[in-house]
Amino acid sequence: MGDVKGLRIPEFRSPTKFEVKHTHASVVLGSCSLTKSTRTVVELGCGNGVVLVLIALLNLTVEKLIGVDINPKACEVAREFVRINSLEDRIEIINMDIKDLCNQLSCGFADLVVFNPPFHISGKVSKEKKRFLERNNDVFEDFVIAARNILNNRRRFCFVTSPNNVLVYSKILMNNKMIPKSLTPVYGKKGAESKLILVEGIKNGKSQGFKVKKPIFLNELETSISPKISK
Repeated sequence: MGDVKGLRIPEFRSPTKFEVKHTHASVVLGSCSLTKSTRTVVELGCGNGVVLVLIALLNLTVEKLIGVDINPKACEVAREFVRINSLEDRIEIINMDIKDLCNQLSCGFADLVVFNPPFHISGKVSKEKKRFLERNNDVFEDFVIAARNILNNRRRFCFVTSPNNVLVYSKILMNNKMIPKSLTPVYGKKGAESKLILVEGIKNGKSQGFKVKKPIFLNELETSISPKISK
């Protein structure tokens, strides 16, 4: 992944029968510039497909993008979103549990794996069982293992999460030989606490050379993260 200070969103078409929203997390994850050698990208937990569409539109040299999500409704929305933006030849949506993905994609398939796993921003756990399961931090290891299984050796992964999870997530990553290489803090505005971080790393990378990159201030990017949507 490249420098993220030039966050931007291209113009894209939004389907009329589905609501397609982008969040700050999806903008940060989807608008980072990729390396020239990146040809295949997989997003785990792709939801409505916004990240994939952003990556495809901003990185024309990427040949194949695959989104995976366990929710059939989300996959339906994502496929329509891809179709209406004429990206069917580059983006494929798979309705599947990420834990089964190694049966679908070969080992070393991807040059880059991105994901935005569920996380507790407030640190509070919902009393509702379904929501608790969706937000449980233990799910993060499923994402890491799936990414490791399909990622080519010494190629990159990237995810966004809450700063609250950094220490726990770092241990999980290191145990799976997915080595964090950089962290970019994301702030709503100067003087506020960071609510979001972007972590980049390398499968089987060296443990030396970790960097903390320049912060992103979302209030300074407000004009660039408002997409022009034509229905």
